[in-house]
Amino acid sequence: MSIKDKLQIILITYNRFHHVKKTFEQFILADNSPIKNFDILVLDNNSTDNTKNYITQIMTYHSNVKYSKNKYNLGISGNIAKAMETADKEYLWIICDDDIYDWSNWDEIEKAIENNTEIICAARYAIPETNINQPEYQLLQLTFVPAIIIKTSVFNDTNMRNSFDNIFTLFPHLFPVVSCINKNTTIYVVTKAIVNNGMNFKNTDCSYIRGVQSNDLCQRTRTMTWITGYANVCSMIQNEKLKHKSMLCAINFIHGNFAKFCKNMHALYFEKKNWFQIIDVSSQLDLISKIRLFFSLFRRHFVGACTENDHFVIRLLLFKIKFKIKKYIEDDYIVIDFNFMKFKKHVEKKYILLSIFNREFKIRK
Repeated sequence: MSIKDKLQIILITYNRFHHVKKTFEQFILADNSPIKNFDILVLDNNSTDNTKNYITQIMTYHSNVKYSKNKYNLGISGNIAKAMETADKEYLWIICDDDIYDWSNWDEIEKAIENNTEIICAARYAIPETNINQPEYQLLQLTFVPAIIIKTSVFNDTNMRNSFDNIFTLFPHLFPVVSCINKNTTIYVVTKAIVNNGMNFKNTDCSYIRGVQSNDLCQRTRTMTWITGYANVCSMIQNEKLKHKSMLCAINFIHGNFAKFCKNMHALYFEKKNWFQIIDVSSQLDLISKIRLFFSLFRRHFVGACTENDHFVIRLLLFKIKFKIKKYIEDDYIVIDFNFMKFKKHVEKKYILLSIFNREFKIRK
């Protein structure tokens, strides 16, 4: 059986006619495309632009192109899950409508398929050469949907249920991958990327919730971010050490470092209605990282400090308690006024007066 007969390509799209056109210029119309005669299904997420008309024109000259339009906009993650469920060939490659392809290394993909490799990683931007065999880097790279070429025999009732249940995480395509990682399945990573992220069109809306009334979405979907969704994926990793390494690898890649990640969590998730998001993320971190995150949250949101009417004010925001500290000179004393207590140090004499609720105690130095 030829590679053409083994590999099913499904392009998911929504209201990106110009992106789809550029994609087909690379896939079907380019002279150097090795897959111009492969079956390609366009899974349209109920677009309202010119996508259908363009694909209909393409189909006139290319019988290998098929088109299916969803009755409703399922969201990008919903469309990914539908593509997974639709697959009926030995291998599945879900592609997006806004990426760049380099066919110079396509032979490597064909050899991997001929060798019955279960998961092929076709992208490389998140995997340094020294980390090519480390699953935490491989999983990170496979968050990029077109990076995955997967053998459909991997799909089963359990991981497909997980994929549909976790559409809100942004990564339904990763649950079969995690299932393979738990079985120590080898992931083949190409030596040179076949696909790279983004055409960089100006003013492109990349929101995962575009096309719907966002205010009417459930709270978890509306406030979902990349790292929170990824934490939900990592919750399925059975090896605790690998789970923690995968989280820290992703945090460093997305945010740069742990401090910036904490700052991001402050900004997005400290409203009470979003606290479960913090729990989703922190539950997948190692103990030290958990402590660092919660200490950062406590310091940022439970303790505040400022100057107020010549007082240095410390507030414990959680309990709505305010402490005022003021230092000043009173007669022959240097006074530190701390709410209900005062420390008075005599300028010349070696003693301190401690005043608590207007009762004074002399303490000799």
